[in-house]
Amino acid sequence: MTLFGLVRHGQTDYNLQDLFQGSSDIPLNATGIAQAHAALDDLPPVAWDAVLSSPLQRAAQTARIIGEDHAIPFEGTEPRLVEIDWGAAEGRPVREMEERHPGRSFPGREDHQAVADRGYDALEDLERRYPGKKVLLVAHGTLIRFLLSGIIERPLPSIPNATLSLVELEGTTWRVRMIAGEEVDHAVTVPDRSQNPRFVVEKSQLAPAQIAARMAAPGAEEGGRG
Repeated sequence: MTLFGLVRHGQTDYNLQDLFQGSSDIPLNATGIAQAHAALDDLPPVAWDAVLSSPLQRAAQTARIIGEDHAIPFEGTEPRLVEIDWGAAEGRPVREMEERHPGRSFPGREDHQAVADRGYDALEDLERRYPGKKVLLVAHGTLIRFLLSGIIERPLPSIPNATLSLVELEGTTWRVRMIAGEEVDHAVTVPDRSQNPRFVVEKSQLAPAQIAARMAAPGAEEGGRG
């Protein structure tokens, strides 16, 4: 069994300004750097064997800070952990783009299921690379939310910056142990690794759960987009 710790990167100025970030390569701000240093505080200690990240600099910065603080080897980047490409919404205000494109139907947006599928592919390949190990993966809010919500089979709220979620993978059994610092226990076994998609992510999950529920309300908005 391989244990994966999924960490969302620390805050960036795009997060602070409530802009869609996605595949845009934005660095951490001062708050994000502080969040990265504190990311594993107040959590049960785990003897992590390695830390990897998305190639986007906000994730790689967070991973290197965590690795240096906790003496965990940084073993490079995994391209499939990159955040969803929001297409025409990249760098634009969330409220404005949600109003102009209901359901996040932004021109050029990456397909939501394709994002989840490449994430599951990455975890399966890393499980073969690190069998029986404990591996931290620093990635992005929407990607992590898609991965977790697919396994637990329900929508999730936004994943806060610099929080830890835990997923165990053994054979074809996926088990979620923690979501953003909160303990859970949900396991699903798929027939085999050739099943595609492993888990279905509904189009309605493009927005975090609490946002989707409030979209009809005046002033509804989301916090954190990648």
